Amino acid sequence: MKEAPEGKYRGVIDGMPAWIDIPPPTHEEQIAAAELKKQQLINQVNEYINSKQWPGKAAIGRLKGEELVQYNLWLDYLDALELVDTSSAPDIEWPTPPAVQAR
Repeated sequence: MKEAPEGKYRGVIDGMPAWIDIPPPTHEEQIAAAELKKQQLINQVNEYINSKQWPGKAAIGRLKGEELVQYNLWLDYLDALELVDTSSAPDIEWPTPPAVQAR
């Protein structure tokens, strides 16, 4: 069976098989996709923060200097992600993550 051309699906027109345009996603589907992206970004940020052990270091007062600055930048980014209103999908202004410092 032939694979569908991009943006098409196999359907029927006048009783005959035909390639039909895939309809654009509904607003609800766009919101769901934006919610998924938002949650994935939040998860990635939390994984990054935890991989640096910043929360534990902060809790015992061992987070200082550039590490503290970076931790706060990532927390600000996390706060900005939490505030993203996905109901305006697909017209969402996603916050920009802080630059990752090489170590």
